[in-house]
Amino acid sequence: MATIKDVAKHAGVSVSAVSKTFNNYSEISDETKEKIFRAAKELDYIPNKSAVELSRGRKPYLGFIVMDLNTNSTCTDEYIFRLLSGAHERSCEIGQELIVFTTQQIKRMKQSYSEFCRHHTLMGAIVHGIEEDEPYFGSILESPIPCVLIDVEREGKHTAFVTTDNEKASEEVVDLFASKGHRKICHILGHPDSEVAKQRHRGFLNAARRHMFNEDQVYVIPGDFIEEVAYANTRKILQVHRDITAIYAASDLMALGALRAIKEIGFTPGKDIALVGFDGLKAPEYTTPPLATIYQDFHSMGRLAVDTLQRISKNQPFCGRNYVPHTLLHRGSV
Repeated sequence: MATIKDVAKHAGVSVSAVSKTFNNYSEISDETKEKIFRAAKELDYIPNKSAVELSRGRKPYLGFIVMDLNTNSTCTDEYIFRLLSGAHERSCEIGQELIVFTTQQIKRMKQSYSEFCRHHTLMGAIVHGIEEDEPYFGSILESPIPCVLIDVEREGKHTAFVTTDNEKASEEVVDLFASKGHRKICHILGHPDSEVAKQRHRGFLNAARRHMFNEDQVYVIPGDFIEEVAYANTRKILQVHRDITAIYAASDLMALGALRAIKEIGFTPGKDIALVGFDGLKAPEYTTPPLATIYQDFHSMGRLAVDTLQRISKNQPFCGRNYVPHTLLHRGSV
């Protein structure tokens, strides 16, 4: 097994520089860090911190990598907390320690998924908030270290995913609209690069075709998973197409923006225009009227992700494709 001295020699730096790099000291330049990480990868080096802990018989940790948390977006961070609470609860039950990281930490260390897991003594990780088009994503699929993806439908020899059936859930929303006689409907899209947003849009269009909606009966506007964007675009389309009677927003946050716009235009939500969101967050329960939504069981998703990661790490049979049941909550806005 390669040692820290081997890495230092291979990279042409001091042993101290290697040690400081793997302990994330800020005094080491990015250029030097890059050389050290490259040398470590070529030598398949495991940092001393991990080697010592493993030699003592300490169990590797379970990692949970989430998108960067935004203290100004309490509403959007709610579902991340619910994911984490489920994962933490299940980890405690099986005696597995869990450590939380953010995607910002990974990018700052400039390590591949395997390197990051080895550096932090992780047996594997649950990953949420990394899209397929990001350079880092490829290192997850190529890694022999187990990974469970949240909301990204990719599976492999050491990779599985846990998600909601977003297409099916979206179809149920359009089915509801059709059953209530709505013939002019609008969909507020999520971020165009998000696979979840694409799935929800596909479900919306599939159901619209099945119910024989014409092109002039279906409207699509951008929302980017941002409340203010959804608000502005809902105002614009309702000022032009006042005959729209139902709106499906691909997230609760965007639905809150749409709700505000509907009221400002002079319509009554739930009476003049039906409105449905997606996620099942707490805040929409207390709007006037309460928002209908697709409820995602994030807590169960977190628990299932832990169990799946454990099975992969133990070379036990595992299900690569995991869909957690959802519920369409009928509330005052429909």
